Amino acid sequence: MKKFFLAFMAVATIAMVGCKKNSDDPVTPTPTPGGGGNDPKPEVEIPEISDPEEGYVTFVINIPAGTECNGIAFKGTVDGAAWTGANQYLDEEGPASVDDCIKFEAIEGYDNWYLATYKLGAEPWGDGTLLAGKICLIYTDDGNWQGQFDDWAVNDEYSTADNGKSGDGNIEIYGGGVVVLTIGGWQGSECLTPQNYNITVFVPEMCESFDIEVIGSFCDWDASKTVAMTNAEENKFTATIVATEGATWKVRGVGTWDIEIQQFNDDPDAEEPWGGVDNNKLGADLNVIVDYSDPDTYRWKNCAE
Repeated sequence: MKKFFLAFMAVATIAMVGCKKNSDDPVTPTPTPGGGGNDPKPEVEIPEISDPEEGYVTFVINIPAGTECNGIAFKGTVDGAAWTGANQYLDEEGPASVDDCIKFEAIEGYDNWYLATYKLGAEPWGDGTLLAGKICLIYTDDGNWQGQFDDWAVNDEYSTADNGKSGDGNIEIYGGGVVVLTIGGWQGSECLTPQNYNITVFVPEMCESFDIEVIGSFCDWDASKTVAMTNAEENKFTATIVATEGATWKVRGVGTWDIEIQQFNDDPDAEEPWGGVDNNKLGADLNVIVDYSDPDTYRWKNCAE
């Protein structure tokens, strides 16, 4: 066996990468890998897995304890054209039903480690991609990639397959071999018990009167399942949502992404100085306070001059 130090587990928020979720979008908002932090890096034993036969890739993953109960599979594509749909995951040839797809198997002797081997596409597309998508918990009535991996990172030191990350958060595979990943969480897990989270948000000054709501993975980013916020006092709004730890959320105007909170980016190389704020992620604390009130840092998109 081999040992390595995990250096990418603690993350407070998730960044939106190039998209927002609404009822017309094909997939959920995509996460960026976690990283950083000054906590001690726990030593973890990793199973030593041989490369699969030519034309295949083996994913070796470590997941948080207690988050898997219905199985783990891969949503995506092997040809860049046929993508998995509702209640579909990949088999060797492409999209397949839950019963027929390839499922990750627990690695004996290694707690919370799993592996699965997938056949790569016959012809590359894009920048040479042979397989792309997201590792997901198998989810009941999955129509929106609810169980997709979150806070994930590839350990390149122990990976032999050429891989990368697309702009919409998919892992891309460009050649055969082994890919070792640590998954910090999932956008949803049916194995965790939902709890009441009390959300308090201090918002930027409003240029006009409008109602706001909470939307996120806790409601599948579905506009018909959002939770309205109550105006407790000037620029302070509250709501209670039912969600599991690790769920993500944002605040917006009711029913529209045209009214959302933006954050100033002072990077001189940034194409646009203002962009949407990162998703917030729920942790163990059931009372959540987020402060967007600083006018030099935050604004409402619809109130931009």
